[in-house]
Order: sequence, then structure tokens, then C-alpha cells
Amino acid sequence: MWTVALSQLRTQPRRYVSLVLAILIGTLFLAASFLVSSTAQATLRATLGSTYAGADLVVLPSGSEDVSDLAGTSAGPGPLARLDGVEEAYALRMTWATARAADAEFGTTVMPLPRDPALAGLTVTAGALPAADDARGVTLDAQTADRHGVAVGDVVTLASESGPDSTTTPVDAVVTGLTQPSPDPMLSGQAQVWASPAALTAVQGEDGQAGFTPHLLLRLADGADVPAVAEAARAEATAAGVDVDVATPDEAVRSAVTQLSGGTDLLGWVLGGFAALALLVTALVIANTFQVLVAQRTRDLALLRTIGSTTAQVRASVLTEAAVVGVVGSVLGAGLAVAIVAGVAAAARAMLDLPFLTFGLHPVGLAVSVAVGVAVTVLAALAPAVAATRVAPLEALRPRDEVTAGSRGGRVRTAVGLVLAVGGTALMLGGVSVREPVSAIGGGALSFVGVLLLARLFVPAAVRGAAVLARPAGVPGRLAGLNAIRHRSRTAATAAALLVGTTLVALFLTGGRTAQEQTALALDTAYPVDLVVQLPADADPARAAEAVAATADVQAVALATPVGTTENGSPVLATPAADLRAVVARLPEGVTGLGDPGTALVPDWVDTDQVRAEVVGTARMFVPVRAGSLSSGVYVAAEPLHEAGWDGAAGAAVPGQLLVALDPGVPVDRLQGLSEDVTRAAGDGAAVIDGGAGERALYARIIDAMLGIVVALLAVSVLIALIGVANTLSLSVIERTRENALLRALGLTRGGLRGAIAIEAVLIAAVAAVLGCALGVLYGWAGAQLVLADLSATAGAGTAVRPAVPWLELGLVVAVAALAGLAASLLPARRAARLSPVAGLAAV
Repeated sequence: MWTVALSQLRTQPRRYVSLVLAILIGTLFLAASFLVSSTAQATLRATLGSTYAGADLVVLPSGSEDVSDLAGTSAGPGPLARLDGVEEAYALRMTWATARAADAEFGTTVMPLPRDPALAGLTVTAGALPAADDARGVTLDAQTADRHGVAVGDVVTLASESGPDSTTTPVDAVVTGLTQPSPDPMLSGQAQVWASPAALTAVQGEDGQAGFTPHLLLRLADGADVPAVAEAARAEATAAGVDVDVATPDEAVRSAVTQLSGGTDLLGWVLGGFAALALLVTALVIANTFQVLVAQRTRDLALLRTIGSTTAQVRASVLTEAAVVGVVGSVLGAGLAVAIVAGVAAAARAMLDLPFLTFGLHPVGLAVSVAVGVAVTVLAALAPAVAATRVAPLEALRPRDEVTAGSRGGRVRTAVGLVLAVGGTALMLGGVSVREPVSAIGGGALSFVGVLLLARLFVPAAVRGAAVLARPAGVPGRLAGLNAIRHRSRTAATAAALLVGTTLVALFLTGGRTAQEQTALALDTAYPVDLVVQLPADADPARAAEAVAATADVQAVALATPVGTTENGSPVLATPAADLRAVVARLPEGVTGLGDPGTALVPDWVDTDQVRAEVVGTARMFVPVRAGSLSSGVYVAAEPLHEAGWDGAAGAAVPGQLLVALDPGVPVDRLQGLSEDVTRAAGDGAAVIDGGAGERALYARIIDAMLGIVVALLAVSVLIALIGVANTLSLSVIERTRENALLRALGLTRGGLRGAIAIEAVLIAAVAAVLGCALGVLYGWAGAQLVLADLSATAGAGTAVRPAVPWLELGLVVAVAALAGLAASLLPARRAARLSPVAGLAAV
């Protein structure tokens, strides 16, 4: 039978085109999900993990502790640098300074260069990095250099932003090279200066600011035992009284994303669910397509049986064809997935100004996709092959009776469908309520299979109801409605492909839109204030606030006046409650709490239930309203202080601040220039000391880019549905050969026959799309509730996730599905109309 199978493939290749396309697209869908995952990981490594890329281990503080001493001090190496297997322990200590070059003045972040420059992940675009002992050598990022006309060899004066009692003096540094701006969100929108250790010491001075160290990077010796060194580093940090997490670069990136999404591995679950649904779609479409192919070969298979082939040999022949076609379609699908995802990533980099978007190849995922494509093809071909060999050779030449809902097979199908639909839905909702992913996803898949089994009950009835819209078309319109009821199984089979496709599209549109809204809420919570500007001691605060408010792309400004300090020395600043609400994005407990007496806006690392502070000479207790990453002070409403007799004068010897909210949608590449515009408007000596505008904008762009790729890949499901509809319509034309011929003999024109088939296809497609959109919204909400509940709770919106239903997009889905049904009917309708009545009546 191997020879028979190969001869079929050689002599009738056109018969297998639709099958190859179905396998190709299904495998493409699955492979693309792996590639989206690897591309997302590569992009995250290029952004969140750009500063981790050259390290073997990353040491992350669990709280606000300073971990720089673990790497070393001016007195010598620290405990982590002395560990066996550690070549270098590097502390990324960020120091804020004001830079002056020619006529320009701008704020900048100054960072030390490691001994091994690869640890910093720098790309030199001009000149060279300074030598370690060069006390004046620095590099500047190329974007800032271009904006201010700084070239290699120019002198830049760096003045550390230290306290008023500091004795540090400005340092005239020489720019030895220009570097590519770091895509790290923490550095987004900032001028970046990398200095040799000697130059950094000169900038900081003995009593200059110590800076901020977000993490340590460890470079290990060749052959070092990474887990053993990680455990030793953890133990050394604990002995030093510092609680840290030691992770590989990839683990650190994943941890950052998980922390951002409220403790949930959002990316992993979304892409894992995408792959699982892709596998389900692939299996359904291939099985449906193979059923059509076997139906078209009924006579051939019957002939093989009459000349002596056994049922086992016929099944082996069909399965051999399935395996060969599966290999061809799967390899083509995996290759096309690589081309599409790489092309989309390249186009996004060029057209959407997303240079950090990085294509990631997933060899294992591609191999799994090919293997799954072949296995699913063979398994999908098994049932049709068995069904084709169950009847006697002569009986196979006659039309088979349809399995109706009242027959034994129909009752079994209905009972199983009800159990799966009801039981699966209950399991899904239960899993969602207790946040158990396996139960929720498994229950959702079972319920959807149940819906497909029950489709022959409700889809034909829905099509019949929608057929009233086709009555103006006359006889073809009435025939289309009647056929939906007379051939329930065929109607349900035709609708199944589009039902699957539109359900997937609606699921991801609803889940994606909900995820975008929840992520925006989480980003607003994590980065509640766009910019915090520290005013110079001699500034006129009111005039500075007015000047900043008049700056382009600034939405609101709040003046914060120092009124005291907390027990741990953090400054307390008073701001009019309405102004504070205007500049704060969104907070866990809601911005309305800021106007209540006795509340204070504090950084999220403050874990006490009350904040004690000395305010305007009086000890006061405040209920904290935590504000994400904001760490430049504690902010209270001014009105209660005025009622207590405060005259508005500064009550502490620290500079005042301006809290600035920017217009929505400010591009990332505009943020650095905008920060400089704001500080320039605030007056000489003003500096941006805090704020999450850059981080929030860059995180949002990363998420939008990933969702954009996923949404683009959903167009594949429309192609899958189109092939499924065309296949089942082809089967219906074969089954209705005598019926169509009889209609022609009774006077129905060729145009009328084509119209009846086309209207039937449009009605089935539109009804399937509406039902699929309803199911997709339900499943999309369930998925969002499962994945985003923790994120929503972190953002202060409770654990009940409100679905964001994209009504306009769903309307377009229904319209496109109807057009896809019309397009899929063209060839079958043309084939049916070309057959003469006499030939059709004699065909079966």
C-alpha cells in the first residue's frame, strides 16, 4: 500500500492542496506562538535585561538596602568579589549630576565602568572607552551628544547633585567616546554618562552623594559552578545583613516582568494558552479537511476493497498519505512562521521606531511544531480512514444517511456535548475563582469541545432564524434557509471552522484589550508621577511652577513645599490636594484618599501601617497611600496644615519640588529633551530627581509591540476558517450532486444555484461569527480574570477584572467572516453550477 499511497500523491497532487494548506497554516499558528514567546524573551533581554546581558549572575536587593558595599569600596574588594569563582563583582552605582557642555546644560546619570566593559553592555559608536585610571575620561550617549552638539574630545563639566553642605567641586571631564543609548527602562529618557572609577570618584567627592545601586553583576571564571556561586553569594549577603535574590540574567528578566504583573507570570500564561489553542485549532481543521478528502475518494477506496485490499491495507494507505503530507505541510508551516514573525519584527523596528524589538529563534519550538503537525495529521486521518472502511465496497458508492439528533449516535453526541459543555464551564469558572490555571484552561477546552459537539443543535436553528434576512433574494434565499435545517450536520460542520476561528479572534481581542487596560493601570500604579523636579535653594517656587506648566507637553504641575521629615529622615512635602490628584496617575487605594486629613503619599517600600513625622513643628501620624516607585519624599495634603495654622512657608531646610504630569502619548525619544525643557523652565540648578515617565512609556511600548505581533498572527485563524468553510462546502456539493441536479431540472438557473450556495455560506459564516464572538468574549474574560486578578489587585482595582469588550473590532470580525464565507463558496458554487442536470442525476 506504500506504492498506492505514493502514486496517489504523484498523480493527483491538486487533491492534497487544501490539506497541505490546512496543515501549513495550523503548524504556522503553533510555531508562531513559540516564536512570539522567544521574540518576547529576546526583546525583554534587550530592554529590561540589557544591563544583565554580560553577567553570569545578578544580585538584586529584596528591599531598599544599598548593596554596593558587597561588591567593594574604596578600601578594597567586598565579600562577593572575594568568592571563589567570581572574576568581577560590579555595582551599577548611579549618581545624578548636572552637565554643562558649550552653551548647553542638562541633567545626567553618571555610572561607573566595570573592569570588563562587557558587563555594562555598552556599544561604542565613536571614540573609545576611557582607561580605568583616567581621572577625567567619560563617555556620553550618542543621542544626548547629537542633541547638544557634543563630540569626542570635547570637555563636559559635571557637577554632582549633592546636599547644600557638600564640598564637591565641578569636574571638567573629557568625552573619550560615544555610546549607543541603553534601552534599560530605568535609564530611558535620561542622558547617560559612563565614567572611569577615578573620574566617578572625582565627580562624587568624599562627601558627595553615594548614588543609587539597583543591582550587582557577577562575572564568573570559566568553568565555575553557577548554582554553587549563587548559593555562596546569597550566604555572604545574609551574613552582611542584606537580603538579596541571586539569579541568572534570564531569571532576573522574568522576575522583573512577574513583579510588574502583580506576582503572575503573565507572559508565560498568555503565550502558553496561545500555543494550546493553536494546537486545538490545528487538530480540528486537519481532521475536518481529511474528512473531506476521504469523502472525495470514496469510490477509489471502494475500488481498492473490491480488488482484494483489506481494510487494514486501505487504512495504512490513507495514514501513509497523511504522514507524507503532514511532513510537507508542517515543514512549510514552520518555515513560513519564521519568515512572518521575523518580517513583522523587522517592520516594527523600522516603521514603528522600536529598535529594541528583537527576533528570537526557537529551534526546539520549531521541531515540536513539525512533530505535532505530523502527529496530529496522522491521528486526524485515522477516524476518517476507519469510517471509510467500515462499509461494504458497494455500499460505499451510495450516499450515507445523516446522523440526526434523534438517532442513537445523535443522542450519544448530544449527551457527551452537554456533559462537556456544562461540566467544562463549571470547571473553568471554578478554576478561575481559585486561580488554578490547569483547571481553568482544561475546563475551558472541554467546554469548547462540548459546544462544538452541540453545534448541530443550535447552529442550524440560528441560521434558519437569520435566513429571514435573505428572503428578499427569492428562491435562492429560501433554499439557503431550508438547507440549514434539512442538513444539520453539514451546516454544523461548515460553521465549525469559522466558529473556532472567530472564537479565537474574539478571545484574544477581548483578553488583549483587557490586558492592555490592566497593564496601563499597573504601570500608573508603579510609576504614579511622571517627573519630580528638585528646585534650587534660591528659586521662586511659584514662578518656577508657572514656567514649567507653560512648557510644551506638560499637562499639570503641583508645587510641593517642604514641611518636615519622617522618623527615618525622608522629607515631608505639602501639596494642595487637588493639584496632587491632578499629577498622580492612579494609586492602589485611589487618589481620592490623598485629600483626606491624615493621609500621606509614600513610596511602596514603606511597609508600616502608620507614618510618624515631624510636620510644622508638631509630631503627626499619617495613614500611608503607597505610590509605587516614587521615592523622592513623602507627600501630604496642604489644606489640613493650613487649617492648623500653617502659613505656607517652608518648614525644613531642603529644596522644594515640582511634581509634573506629562501629556499622554509623549514618545520615548522626546522624554529626554522634555526633561531638559522642564528643568530649564524651573531655573538654573533645577534637576529631575525622580519620576517614571520613561519607564512607563518604554514598558507600554514593549507590551504594545508584543500584543501587536499576537494580534497580527490572529489573521491566520481567518485563513484557517476560510479553508475549513471551503472544504465543508466542497463536501456538501459532492453530497448534494443529485439534489442540485434535480433543482436544475425543475428550472433553477445556474445563477440561482450559485446564489443559494453563496447565501447559505454567508448565513452560516455570519451566524458562526456572532456565536464565536460571544464565546470568545466569555473565554477572553475568563482568561483575563485568571491571569490578571493579581495584577488588578496590585493596582487597587480589586480581584474582579472588568472585561474590555472591543465592540468595533468584533463587528469587523463578523463582517470579515461573512465575506470569507462568500469567498469560500465561489469555487464550490461554480463547480455545482457547471454540472449538467443529466450528468448530476446519473452521478450517484
